[in-house]
Amino acid sequence: MKTPLRVDAEGMAYPRQIIDKGKQIIAAGAATDRAYFLIRGRARAQNPLVSEGELQSGDFLSFVSFLALDAYDADVIATTQAEVLILPRGLVEQCWQDEDQTSWVFACSLAVDAVKRKLALDTVAA
Repeated sequence: MKTPLRVDAEGMAYPRQIIDKGKQIIAAGAATDRAYFLIRGRARAQNPLVSEGELQSGDFLSFVSFLALDAYDADVIATTQAEVLILPRGLVEQCWQDEDQTSWVFACSLAVDAVKRKLALDTVAA
């Protein structure tokens, strides 16, 4: 998912991982205390609560889960070799708030609403 947040020189100083094709980048159940930004490559979430489709360079991985949940809801697997930047939650929040004080809260609220709608639809369908 593309976001208004720019990953600048400060962000690029954080840890990176090279993930081989077919390997897990994010494990379902992992705490959302870190955001994962795909610098290079492609990935896909397996059975996500809110589908995000094929993820590519420049995307944050499972960003709705990051914003709305305490833990990631799905495994994210590299579909090519991938380079991933790992950013602490506080940095993402601060960068977003530097742009506009209300945008972080608004984005989190929208993500929570999306998750609630999906859960309601799943309950009705069951």
